[in-house]
Formats: sequence, structure tokens, C-alpha cells
Amino acid sequence: MGQRNLKIGYVIKYFHPIKGGAENNLLNIALRSVEHGYEVHVFTSDRKGKERCERLEDEYEGIKIHRSKTLFDFSHYLGVYPSLLSNILKYDLDIIHTSGFGFIWHDFVLILKKLFSRKTKFICTPHGPFMALGKYNVVQRILKFSYTAVQRLFLNWLYDAVIQVNTFQWQWILKYGINKKKVVFVPNGISSDVVNTVVSEKQLKDFKKEHDLQKKFIISSLGRITEYKGIQHLVQVLPELLEIKSNIVLLIMGRDEGYVRKLKTQVEKLRLKDSVRLIVNVSEEVKYVGLESSEIFYFGSQWEAFGIVLLEAMSKSNAFVSTKTEGGNFLTTDGVNGYLYDYGDTDKLLELLKDVIKDEAKMRAMQKENLERVRKYTWGNIYIKYYLPILDSLIGG
Repeated sequence: MGQRNLKIGYVIKYFHPIKGGAENNLLNIALRSVEHGYEVHVFTSDRKGKERCERLEDEYEGIKIHRSKTLFDFSHYLGVYPSLLSNILKYDLDIIHTSGFGFIWHDFVLILKKLFSRKTKFICTPHGPFMALGKYNVVQRILKFSYTAVQRLFLNWLYDAVIQVNTFQWQWILKYGINKKKVVFVPNGISSDVVNTVVSEKQLKDFKKEHDLQKKFIISSLGRITEYKGIQHLVQVLPELLEIKSNIVLLIMGRDEGYVRKLKTQVEKLRLKDSVRLIVNVSEEVKYVGLESSEIFYFGSQWEAFGIVLLEAMSKSNAFVSTKTEGGNFLTTDGVNGYLYDYGDTDKLLELLKDVIKDEAKMRAMQKENLERVRKYTWGNIYIKYYLPILDSLIGG
């Protein structure tokens, strides 16, 4: 791109150091934009639940961060942080790239920004449709229906480009009134450092000793510990897996989102305490050692747009079994690098896990295939191949 002084603003509800899939996506794109010499701003809120960032004006690796104090936050989509409006209006930006459909306060602010700044181009990575899960109460379903109808009135006008992170998303993106010509593809990615960093034998030995995993066959999972991630289904089939391989251990790593107590109750009821290891609030370093120690990764979500944790597991040579989410379908060649099944179908889950466990040659082939495939999804490659051309097309480099 010829225009090296490009000014880009990224809008997201939560940002570094708060973790999450969308947060990771935007952080890595923003970091690459800094590397390419652009002036980069991130506009975000100051807290997520009990996680609070005290510094409202901050900087991280060249990214200028503008946090707004949260007035209230009733749910994932219904949060208001008033100074987001003044912060965004303050800056003369060439590009504004936002994450997510359905954030009502974001939509209000961005519409005003577009009205006052006609030269600015707008990009959105929705990740998923507004309120993507199926289980909502009556009031929530009314909100979803009503605001989805409202979004169809302005989203196509507001955004100059809408990014799909997998090649299936255009089908529901078009239902929001978006012109198909505006839909572009930029997959999620993983840091090349994660792919290239080798876990040492000492790290692995110490980890296994600490968690009593010596001579164990490990099936791992990683991510927020909540019901829709489906970890309870893996625990449910474990007793039958132990009948074919008695040294299996489930290694469950992630952040508790109110489900750990229920999960522990399930483990105790099934008398599986000796076959389950639970690491809550796992650190970045430890999670990669944990993934390196495992043979099979379980990705059992009800819905995921992509699933960066699946890339992380692939980078540490795991075979995997995944639900048929958008991300699972995109990253899986069924039977080649992993297996797919329908969320909640525990009979099929058991069958597939048994197949991988019993056939070591197949498992090793899947592990090797994943280590090779993951290299296509490093952020440096993704930014140059997919993201820069979008900026060129919008600004004209």
C-alpha cells in the first residue's frame, strides 16, 4: 500500500489484556497494522465483569488504547460506555474496523461517526450472527428478533466491507442485508511464535509430575468453561473410554464462567476424580505445555465462528474430535486431520474417540497433518495475503 500514514481505529467491547477469540483476532491484526507503519487506535470499554483496566489512556506495542468507563453492562450486547462516542469523534480516521454484530451502543456511535466523517471507510468482522446460540428465554428472543430487523436497515449502508472468518459465513451475513460483493475472507490465525516454539522435555516432565500425568494418555480441552462449550459431553463418555484404555486422563484447561462447580459435581457423581485434571485460569505458558502433553484435543462447542484453540492444539501435534461448528467444519477434513460430530451426540462422540484411541497409526497421521496445516494460519501470512488487499481496495493504494 502506497499510503503509509494510514490511520486505523479498531472498535471492540473488550481488549487486551482481557482474553477471548475476538479479542485475540483484533489484537493480532492491530499489531500487524503497527508493524506496517500505520497509526493504530483501539476504542474499547474499561472492564469485563470483575476484570477492570484502570488506565483509560494506554499504549501496548505501539497500539494507542482508549478505554471508556462502563456506565452499565446488562449483558454481552447491552453495555454502554459513554465516552466511546467522544473518543471516536475526536480522531480523524481513514479506516474503522469493528468486531461484532449486535452491539447496540457500538452501532449508535458508528452511525454518528459515519454521518460526521464521510471519508472514513468502515469494516466489520461479525464473527457470528447477533445472539448466535439457540438457547434464549422469551425476552431475549424478542430482543434478537427486533434488533436483527433493525440491523437489516443500516448495516449495508454502514459497512464498506464485512469479513467472514470462515468460508461459510456469507450465507448468514447476507441475511442481514449485506451486499455479497462486500463480503471478504480473512481467517483467524495463530502467532508464528506459538507454532515455532518447542516445549522442552523439562517443561513437559515438570508439568506431568505436577499434575500426576506420568504414563497417562491425555485428551485435552481448552477454552472458557461453560455449558455451550460441551465439556460435559466429554466427561459423560469417559467411563466407557476407560474400559478400552484405563490410563486415559481428561485435561480440562480454561477460565471458569460459572460452570466449574457443576462440572466437578458431574465428575464426582461418575467417580472420575482420578481421571480428570482441571486447571482453571491457566496461563499462556502452561496451556501450551498442556497441549503438548496431550494426544487428542476435544473441541465440543455448540457454536464457534472459528476456534483459535483448535489451531493452538494443532500447533502442538494433536489429533482432534470437533463438533460441526462453522470453525470445526472449516478446519477439518473429516477423517484426515480430525473427526466431526453433531453437538450433543454423545454416542457418535464415543465412537469417534474410540476409533482414534484404538488406531495409533491413524492418530499419528492426524497429528502430523495438523502440524503441517497450522502453518498456513500464522498471522503474518494472513495479514499480507488477506487483510492488506482489503485496505488497498477501500483506500486505494
